[in-house]
Amino acid sequence: HDLTSEDSSLGVNVGSIDMINERFIRLFRLGLMDVLRTSPRINPTKVQIIKFGDYIKDLKAPLSVNVVRMNPLRGYSLVVIDTTIVFSSLDSFFGGFGQGTVGHLSPGRMFTPMETRIINMILDVIFRNLKDAWSPIIALDFEFVSAEINPQFAQVSDESDLVIVSRFETETATKNVGFIDIVHPYASLKPVRELLRSRVQTGDGNEESD
Repeated sequence: HDLTSEDSSLGVNVGSIDMINERFIRLFRLGLMDVLRTSPRINPTKVQIIKFGDYIKDLKAPLSVNVVRMNPLRGYSLVVIDTTIVFSSLDSFFGGFGQGTVGHLSPGRMFTPMETRIINMILDVIFRNLKDAWSPIIALDFEFVSAEINPQFAQVSDESDLVIVSRFETETATKNVGFIDIVHPYASLKPVRELLRSRVQTGDGNEESD
């Protein structure tokens, strides 16, 4: 037995995060349709509990890296939006088919004011739908803190600290594939782990929506 490893089964229940993510996806697709006139296919990947340093090293700039507060949870969380999502959404917003070809971008490439506006629209939809998805567990209030293009500058945790990563892979009608990551410090969800565990055992309490 590795005494230096932290057993996630003793803390946050990943199954409860999966349930929240499934609810979020249903709401998010509808939200994007209302705002950007696009409804991409969204597939959740397996929720990961990994070290923050291992997560950051696999990301390549430029990305839309947004630091947010999810009150009353402790600490800061990340919402990371792939540039493919940004450009596809921009194309859809102006009447295109969501092609948004990215090509090669330099690591220091900044987002234009219009691209930033699209990112903010996507974030608004994410915040609103995450709030609804979490509402059976806890009432969250989202606060935007800062934005970066390089994930190395968004240090919401020490590199050795554990984070919970929910990745949503999105595919447009033109087969462009990107991702949106929602990253919580593991410690921030520990105070609500009993609530998360009880919701998994009893269901989300909304049989009508099921």
